[in-house]
Amino acid sequence: MARKYKIAVMPGDGIGPEVTAEAVKVLKATDMRFEFLHCDVGGKAYLERGDPLPPEAVEASDEADAVLFGAVGHDYAPYEIPRKVLVYLRVDKDAYVNLRPLKLYPGVYSPLWRRSSKGVDLVIVRDNAEGFSLQHSGLLGNSIGTDRRVITHFGAQRIIRFACDYTVKKGRKKITCVDQSNWLFSDKLFRNVFSEVVERYPNVRRDFRHVDVAAMMLTRNPLNFDVIVTPDIYGDILSGVVIGMIGGVGMAPSACIGDNFAFFEPVHGTAWDLAGKGIANPIASILSAKLMLEWLREEEAAQIIDTAVSEVLAEGKVRTRDLGGNSSTSEVGDAIAAKVREIHDEGICLQDQPSLEESPQNRRRCETLSDFK
Repeated sequence: MARKYKIAVMPGDGIGPEVTAEAVKVLKATDMRFEFLHCDVGGKAYLERGDPLPPEAVEASDEADAVLFGAVGHDYAPYEIPRKVLVYLRVDKDAYVNLRPLKLYPGVYSPLWRRSSKGVDLVIVRDNAEGFSLQHSGLLGNSIGTDRRVITHFGAQRIIRFACDYTVKKGRKKITCVDQSNWLFSDKLFRNVFSEVVERYPNVRRDFRHVDVAAMMLTRNPLNFDVIVTPDIYGDILSGVVIGMIGGVGMAPSACIGDNFAFFEPVHGTAWDLAGKGIANPIASILSAKLMLEWLREEEAAQIIDTAVSEVLAEGKVRTRDLGGNSSTSEVGDAIAAKVREIHDEGICLQDQPSLEESPQNRRRCETLSDFK
């Protein structure tokens, strides 16, 4: 019998509960077994219970195999209160990798669509524990703001090693170190460590770019990049550049990974202007759940979800307003969940009924499913 996974679900605030619910719906559509541990965190939990990170949420994250996260933040709760949740998940649990695979899916408009038939498909590996991260110095009086930036040899080494291992594992060919080492000493250290680590990966092409040049090159041709490894703030900025090419933040998933712990969240925040209207795009959350399955080494189920997202978007019948449609959040989740069930069922049938492979769509699915085994 397949293993049963415990998943701590922390929807949080704003559109977090809406999009996370659709990710859970899609996970339930797979043939996997889950136990979902639902926990209130963030501004909502603080307002209702006086604690943005209740004890049961901490217990659930310790007990679970992974955490599926939404977003935190509330106008009625000071910034540092819901932020306590992220400090716990990132710093206390040492989820030092922020992995952002950014891909242009078929059927999604991009300003680059005339330039390349290959679209956009790159990965940003961003340090989640050093740089500016979550340690801010604050204000000195009313006229001076300060922030302390720290990069250590140990921190740089482990994020760069992760990026190199990921490049090899995923069959990617090139890794680019992005920094501002021409004038920041912390970035000089980061680049020096990159040069040391990448020597251990002779089959991986390596490249170096300053962040301003990298931003310019991304806007000209994102195919210049494959995997980018970078300190925290540059990864956030460059992600924004790429996200504008793939359909917006509703299409941008992420994984926050440590050595023994990981949580998965869409790149977007709470988006209170959309909350409660049923119009938010849940695909970033659904793709974050897909990354969770990859981390759990459930590659087949992860690929089925990715294929389902691709086919629903390519069909163009169901999509939210940000992608030019009129579908609701739940309608998109329903369509992707239905497609997951369809692909799974057809994959089983294809093994017993070779004649079904005759159609191009079934042939494509059969080839994809055969890669899992």
